[in-house]
Amino acid sequence: MVSHKGNQEKNDSFESKRYIYIYIEDIYVIVHIYLSWQAAKKATMITRLMVIQKIVENGEVEIYQISSDNFQWTFECGRTKVDSDAEYFPFTLNGNVSVLKRIPGAETKTYLNDNGLTFCDDYGVPGGTVIGILFPKNYIPDITKFKDKPFIPVGSAGQVISRPPGQFEILYNSLSKQCAIIFHMHESICFGFKSISKKVNDEDFPNNGNRIADELFDVTLSSEFLNVDSIKTEDLKLINETLNQEDITDVTNTLNELLDALKSGHKEKSKSLLSKVSTLLLGGVSLASGLTKIADSYKNGDSAQQFIGRVMEYISL
Repeated sequence: MVSHKGNQEKNDSFESKRYIYIYIEDIYVIVHIYLSWQAAKKATMITRLMVIQKIVENGEVEIYQISSDNFQWTFECGRTKVDSDAEYFPFTLNGNVSVLKRIPGAETKTYLNDNGLTFCDDYGVPGGTVIGILFPKNYIPDITKFKDKPFIPVGSAGQVISRPPGQFEILYNSLSKQCAIIFHMHESICFGFKSISKKVNDEDFPNNGNRIADELFDVTLSSEFLNVDSIKTEDLKLINETLNQEDITDVTNTLNELLDALKSGHKEKSKSLLSKVSTLLLGGVSLASGLTKIADSYKNGDSAQQFIGRVMEYISL
């Protein structure tokens, strides 16, 4: 322990800091660890352009368009809202920023019903943009789906050279029970995005701060359906009757392959099989509404039928 005497010549602010360090040095490590832990309970980034799409309880969307030369944004994972926080909390901003609150365009659509909250949007953004979709309290994404816009062919023989335009993750604040999907766009891009989120009880809300892109792919099927052993032909009776498909062997086999791929965590194979199921079932745009009705009809069945219903819901999204 070092004596406080001999440090009187220091200025007040420095002396108080030194005093804390000298006389409490035995718990300095504890304080440091605590502060580091608090910092870890945030997702902090720097950008120049950010768009926050806040979905309120009634399904309406509020847009906050934020710009600056450079500013820091944070998604607070470890605290609740206080009076000084903005309307778009858990997002917080640090820097000299311009915030424009506006209504969404016609391309932004939401549908709120007993099955959950459906969110759809089309984006055209410059590289470096951050997009945050903030869901209502206790809502978490259940199904996510991307739609690429066609590329203009360039180079020889109409070749298109492309690379992943960005990354995305899902962030959770388990204290305020709020969740957001974040898009980090590295390249200028046009794309479409759709999701279905479900409202969960407080005890079912995720405790982890985030899910990184490696854990996600084009569709996120509810994990509780992955205990299904297999899909049988009789499980597809309703599909057979509704879509008038006499032979549904291919559908049955493909659904079982999909189930195995999901259980094994084979993401690329899962996406390919989902595309195959879509091709088998979606004979035309006019059938999309029929698939929605089928999905609703399967919701009250056993676990195998509920799994089929979730796949139908993804295809119709």
